Amino acid sequence: MTVQAMLGSVTLPGAPESVGHARRFALDVLDSDARADTAELLVSEACTNSVRHSRSRFGGTITLTLHEAEGVLRCEVVDDGAATRPVARTGDELREHGYGVMLIETLADRFGHFMGDEGRLHTWFELG
Repeated sequence: MTVQAMLGSVTLPGAPESVGHARRFALDVLDSDARADTAELLVSEACTNSVRHSRSRFGGTITLTLHEAEGVLRCEVVDDGAATRPVARTGDELREHGYGVMLIETLADRFGHFMGDEGRLHTWFELG
């Protein structure tokens, strides 16, 4: 059985300004960890998706939790869920938005999402 160590957790309003707070929180927790920059970028993308697309934007919250187990960093963002699930956009048309899931898929060693029993969406990624 793998024992996970919680490195830190923060709950923030489901508002755009919370994305910057989540990034700073991740950097503070990870300090000099070699994965800090990648984690900061992916936390920013996951939190942006939550505050833009989930019901959290209507007065709810998002929660960022960082864990480590056996040298693997797991970052999880939990929001109030939405009518759709996160998906990577396809196609080669230029656009200003819509690259977050693609970045997470590309840069993370593993990633996924699931709907928790409480009806909240859990989006996670791992960095080795």
